[in-house]
Amino acid sequence: MSKDNIKRTPLSRHPRHYGSEHLTFAVDGYLFQLQVRRLKESKYFQDMLGSEHLGGSVEGRSDEHPIALGSITSFEMESFVDVLDARVFDKEVKREWKQLAAALHLATMWEFEDVRARLIKDMSQIINNGGVDPLDRVEVSIQCRVSNWLHPAYQELCDRAEGVTTVEAKRLGMDRLAAIYRVRDRRHANNAAQNSSRCSYCSRNSFYGSYNNVVQTVQTPTLDLIKAEDVLSSVEVPLPCPSV
Repeated sequence: MSKDNIKRTPLSRHPRHYGSEHLTFAVDGYLFQLQVRRLKESKYFQDMLGSEHLGGSVEGRSDEHPIALGSITSFEMESFVDVLDARVFDKEVKREWKQLAAALHLATMWEFEDVRARLIKDMSQIINNGGVDPLDRVEVSIQCRVSNWLHPAYQELCDRAEGVTTVEAKRLGMDRLAAIYRVRDRRHANNAAQNSSRCSYCSRNSFYGSYNNVVQTVQTPTLDLIKAEDVLSSVEVPLPCPSV
């Protein structure tokens, strides 16, 4: 029987794993290509791909007509694409904090919710292991709206023995710096009041020692002091603009 006479069953293209349609983006002097099927995981790019402007144009279809993305760096884009291309996302993505933070920034801005959730999980583990500077945590928390990281980072700045450095002060801005020192001053005042309420003679006397323990000043927890400061209490308060 001739092969030409064999009736072939038509094959269907798999909806997710067939084709390699890409869009080309220009970022900070570099061209990047991202698969359209991956972009569709993002609400931001779903709206872009569904717009009449993009659907009927050559924009993004070649190196000669890339989609220009301003206000982001090639480092951020590279970090994001590396995370997006990770094949095994159930495991921790092996990247440095700075790379993960850059990827999280774009995942948040472009509404890649699954990528964002997984990055936050991996980055939270790094924080729990004690490997991230508190100012780095504050900046990423505000930029990427991760409120769970914010107050513990401020608490570390308020509770530590050494004060805020000049570099840290510039990164915090005047309003945050003043709020942190208000918290630190309040803590010192509480400690001083608590120490002054103790009597060395009474502490040696069992009866008066028991009474003294009852009337001691109750110290306000640092976390409550931080939450009372509006500028420290929300990720919606913007960071100061970096100096050029």
